[in-house]
Amino acid sequence: MKIVDSNIPKKYFTKDRNNRLEARLAKFEVEKGDVIRFHEVDDNGQRTGRYFDKKIKDLHKIHKATKYWSKKDLKKYGIYVFELSKI
Repeated sequence: MKIVDSNIPKKYFTKDRNNRLEARLAKFEVEKGDVIRFHEVDDNGQRTGRYFDKKIKDLHKIHKATKYWSKKDLKKYGIYVFELSKI
């Protein structure tokens, strides 16, 4: 098990704590059982010091385009879709 750090904008930080699904650009390696540490970031992209952890219960890697990532990045990295659970 490893801990992978990921940033989340301040406006979504509280709301997203209860999400069971999460999609992220697959720029890092993860597997079932790893922990994602979601760090709150302010409007300037600086971490505020607040974070929460979620365990990856299941994951899928896809390469379909979305409004959040460029086709170039999707082709290069793909997207992880995580099923998360409380630790």
